[in-house]
Amino acid sequence: MRLMSTAALFLSATALVVALIKKEGPSSSLANGGEDQALRLEIRELRERLAEVEGESRESLTEAAPAPRGKLELQIEELANSQMDLAELTSKIDSLGVLETQERELVNAYKTLIDESRPAGERVKQANLLKRYGQFDEQAVESMWKLFSEQKKPYDQAAALSALKGYVSVDRRDDVIAALNEDLNSGYKNGRLRYFGIEALEPLLPDPAVREQLAIIAGNDPERKIAARAAKSIGSPLTKGGRATDRRK
Repeated sequence: MRLMSTAALFLSATALVVALIKKEGPSSSLANGGEDQALRLEIRELRERLAEVEGESRESLTEAAPAPRGKLELQIEELANSQMDLAELTSKIDSLGVLETQERELVNAYKTLIDESRPAGERVKQANLLKRYGQFDEQAVESMWKLFSEQKKPYDQAAALSALKGYVSVDRRDDVIAALNEDLNSGYKNGRLRYFGIEALEPLLPDPAVREQLAIIAGNDPERKIAARAAKSIGSPLTKGGRATDRRK
């Protein structure tokens, strides 16, 4: 609106100047050559300014113009087609009973994991399936932690730790370290416990207590595989004699 008003103002001024020139006539123009020349210059400047204003107006209209409806409608149509394809695919999967079978499998896996009457190995086996589908919730963690804390057989504790990898909190760190030390003091009898204990504690690094415990295993474990796993977790290579070298020294 402002640009259009300015253009109208310049047009009116130009018309007014031209009318004054015509009214004076030829004789008056000869008598007043200086004034006539000044008016002509003013008209030319007005016309130049008018051209600039019109150009600015056209640019503003171009920038403000909405996107072509055809392109927007095409995008909406493509999105609708994609949603229809997805719905059709889902329908085909359901017709085969895949989703229903998977849901039933997860429900059974969860029931097995939290059932304390089932063998530890059978319960722990379901943990990976539940983790894969994001169903290893707090109750499942608590069930595995109880299996670790109240083990009935030597390897139940190790099996529980394998399921708890990535789920051992700082609050439960000391319980895992205590179990490892108990095995170390009894003569390194449960290699599975030590190996899975390393993997369970590793996510807590660089916790000083965890690093110290893993360094002890890396430097003293009689099983090279376990010593190497502990050394790797703390970034300390094994020596030729099978012992880890702590880089902090």
